Amino acid sequence: MRIRVSLIVLTALFWLARPVTAVGLSGPGGSPAADSGGPPALLPIRSQVAGDTVETQPAPLLVPGRPGPGDTLGPNRPRRAREQYRLGRSLEQMGSPAAAIAAYRSAVRLDPTIPDANLRMGQLFLGHDQLEEAVKCFAAEVLHHPGNVTATRELGLTLARLGETRRAIAQLESLTRRRPNDGDCWQALGFAYLAAKRARAAEIALRRAIVLPPSRADKHRDLGAVLAARGKEREAREQYQRAIALAPRDATSWVNLANLERRDGRLEPALEDYREAERRDSSLALALQGQIETLRDLGRHDEAGAAYRRWLRVQPADHTARLEAVRFFDSIGRRDIGVEVARDGVRQNERSGDAHLLLGMALASAENPRAALSEIRKAEALFTTAAERGRARQLIAGLRAQASDSLRELFAADSAEHAQEVR
Repeated sequence: MRIRVSLIVLTALFWLARPVTAVGLSGPGGSPAADSGGPPALLPIRSQVAGDTVETQPAPLLVPGRPGPGDTLGPNRPRRAREQYRLGRSLEQMGSPAAAIAAYRSAVRLDPTIPDANLRMGQLFLGHDQLEEAVKCFAAEVLHHPGNVTATRELGLTLARLGETRRAIAQLESLTRRRPNDGDCWQALGFAYLAAKRARAAEIALRRAIVLPPSRADKHRDLGAVLAARGKEREAREQYQRAIALAPRDATSWVNLANLERRDGRLEPALEDYREAERRDSSLALALQGQIETLRDLGRHDEAGAAYRRWLRVQPADHTARLEAVRFFDSIGRRDIGVEVARDGVRQNERSGDAHLLLGMALASAENPRAALSEIRKAEALFTTAAERGRARQLIAGLRAQASDSLRELFAADSAEHAQEVR
């Protein structure tokens, strides 16, 4: 007799799938606000910058009694710093953020007061969601160039994203006092207020922002998100529509409008708005996630499955999305499709431990424990950390615990083969 393992149990050992989210406040620098619940009126925007964590550069080796590597440069240091800064700009334009950061680091080591280098380095870190590193860079820029409005605003926004709302608000309130007619500064302050759960203050700040230059769609979108959070749904819809009128190709306002409709139980209008968002940006996962959840609520499983497939075509390396798809097909009794969806992940990247692990889960759910065990062992071999390998072993332990008598020999042999690795 074969074993039938619940995907719910296996998922708990894999990772928690992300819930459907919606686009919330961005702030003038593109900083997202925190998710406010579901179905939410607001939700954080995922970073659109591809790439892994940017490596920080190690400190140079210093030998006692010898000068540091830059000490012999003397009067050439400012010139060398400018050269490194120009190199960083070139590398940015070439799409090499890690190399650009290394060049900017060299520039500020040679001349800590060089303008703009810390700011640009911070923006690169911000694009990779390395908020702590970004804060350090923005703070250094503000220290040496307190008149740099962009650095001051980015520092406040990033502090708010880190949850340091008191510091963020103090920073941005000071900035709005210095620049009372700058709409970007008021927009940033509105973001910080909302992060601190001061929705009324956020509304006041954003209403000030929309009447000041520059005129941009995201100000109306952000005000709409705050109004939705305050329960002012009619006004929120008006602001979203104004944002759409100003930037008709921006998909995020359509997602926010759809989230508002879905929260109110208006599923068909919500579905059409999500589809409008996808038509404007077919790679926007939030538009596809929203469609899937709405279609599932409507019981339209064939359309939901098609949306999952579109999602995976635009983001084939998103293992969480693939996990959600496998779970969906499992829930409607189409485990065969779930296995193929998981197998596509392995075809996409045969060296991905997560892809093999997910395929193993799907095979286990489809009552093919031998193939499941083989895939999970492949995942274990590909994983590079003890925590990841431990996750694979936990899955195997779960399979073993639910194995029938006919499979005891299979798991006993597997345990004996890998006993040395586990110790």
